[in-house]
Amino acid sequence: MIDVSLALPFTLGIVTAVNPFGFAMLPTWLGYFVGRDTADGEARPEQALRGLSVSLTLTTAFVLVFGLLGLAVNTVVSEEAVASRTPWVTVALGIAFVPWGLALLAGRQVRIPFLKPGRGPRTREFWSVLGFGASYAVVSIGCAAPIFLLHVAGSFGRDGVVDGIATYLAFAAGMAAVVTSLTLSLAMARGGLARHLRRLLPHFDRIGAVFLMLGGASLIVYGDSQLRVLRNPGVGSNPIVDAVTDLQSHLTNWTMQVGGLRLGLALWLVVGTLVVWGIGPALVGRFRRWAWGSVAVAWVVAEGIVHRGDLVVVPVGRLALDWPARIGNWFDDPWRWATPLEALLTVAVVLTAYGTVRGAMAGRRR
Repeated sequence: MIDVSLALPFTLGIVTAVNPFGFAMLPTWLGYFVGRDTADGEARPEQALRGLSVSLTLTTAFVLVFGLLGLAVNTVVSEEAVASRTPWVTVALGIAFVPWGLALLAGRQVRIPFLKPGRGPRTREFWSVLGFGASYAVVSIGCAAPIFLLHVAGSFGRDGVVDGIATYLAFAAGMAAVVTSLTLSLAMARGGLARHLRRLLPHFDRIGAVFLMLGGASLIVYGDSQLRVLRNPGVGSNPIVDAVTDLQSHLTNWTMQVGGLRLGLALWLVVGTLVVWGIGPALVGRFRRWAWGSVAVAWVVAEGIVHRGDLVVVPVGRLALDWPARIGNWFDDPWRWATPLEALLTVAVVLTAYGTVRGAMAGRRR
């Protein structure tokens, strides 16, 4: 019988996805994903399934590395020994990502000779995503490992194997909620833009390359900052690291205020809806009705009965009504922590809406 509270590890999983030192891996990951297979013409079902599969693969690699870390700390090495070595890995990853992004920006395809696991792009992508997930975890160790070891890995000794596994899976589900919702949203938007705004298609790989370079540069700065602190704890703070840490702190505080379980439920509802909408054209008859019926029931129960409209609908509506005032704040207070996120979201929504409207108008003309 599982009697341990899963709210805390689930929330920790959400927060860990945006930890300060792993924060650079999110744009790096999204840049990698948006820049992959830019010449393909995949239909919407394939885009949805691909976004879901790579997100779960990334999350699996992340939590496996953290699981192995917990096992190693309890049996082989100390937490201090791990913390003293991970900054070097962070810098090495950053040094690798920057030339990779430059090569993609120049139109070259980078092939890693020692990673030839099998035939076909899907097999190669699996191992690439698995490597990304492991890298994400290694970079995140400096910030997230102490909390993970205390609240998640430590639950096996405190609560037993069954409750420990439940806690571990709750942590994984929280982590996956963030990564999957972001990746799947990007996959759907990218697919729609690629079909309706063909002129943007050649620029997807360049956008991905820029994100890779920015992420790589950030990793170098973060890793170097950690190394300086390890050598001299009294060293001055790095303004770039401080700015990103401040942004992540605001996101963490916001997550705690909203509630991890509530936020995670909203994200998984959105993920489920995007998946069904994405694979809808491939479903026929009762399978399509069953899929949409399941989504409708989930929304009615979670949004209507449990949260009375205050899970997604009311917060999103309130956010939309407040958006003009937020845009005004960009000019009044351009250094506000939320300004870059709001600007990116605005551009993404405008492009997606434009692509959708243009595609609908083109369909009517036919």
